[in-house]
Amino acid sequence: MKLVVLGANGGTGKLVLRAALEDGMTVTAVVRSEGKRPKIAHPNLKIVVGDPCDTAFLKTVLRGQDALISTLGGRAPTKVATSVYYRSADAIVEAAWDTGVRRVLVTSTALLFPEQTMLGTLLQYLVPNVVRSADKMEKVLQSSDLNWTAARAGFLNDTREATYRATKGALPKDGTAVPRLALARFLVDAVRNPETERAAYGVSHAAA
Repeated sequence: MKLVVLGANGGTGKLVLRAALEDGMTVTAVVRSEGKRPKIAHPNLKIVVGDPCDTAFLKTVLRGQDALISTLGGRAPTKVATSVYYRSADAIVEAAWDTGVRRVLVTSTALLFPEQTMLGTLLQYLVPNVVRSADKMEKVLQSSDLNWTAARAGFLNDTREATYRATKGALPKDGTAVPRLALARFLVDAVRNPETERAAYGVSHAAA
């Protein structure tokens, strides 16, 4: 499989690269600047520099590819920073359609699920830009003809645990946190799993 990864220099993106390469995929990693190149060397890895919200650029990257995983997200809960969710989605949908790519997976937020803990409800009010921007991103994908999957996660951590739980349409019970490594593993597993298409999945740490 030929896979494109957006946000490849981020905490989750770098782990997606490694997992995909370990699974034998050919990966094109997209980063925004030369200084953000991930320090990963592999014969099946190509790194390109460009704006993931630029439709014309994405068309050149997606041509001849099979699927795309985006781990893009705002580094701060501001309106400008979180706009990368839906700005990239707009570009992805148009570029994917023109290049024949149909499989697209994105990271999103568990704050979009209707059922929330007290903390989740509070966070919806504290970080409204995250909620609105992620919701707009998912609506862009839902209105497209792409085979999309949204991986909705709660708190991310750097625990070295790759085992995950994933539930369609909800967070797994007591699943408010997930290791980045486990989230990356879900994304790479899901890219070849048609059962996860056109759905939002809650992804969390393994059961205690």
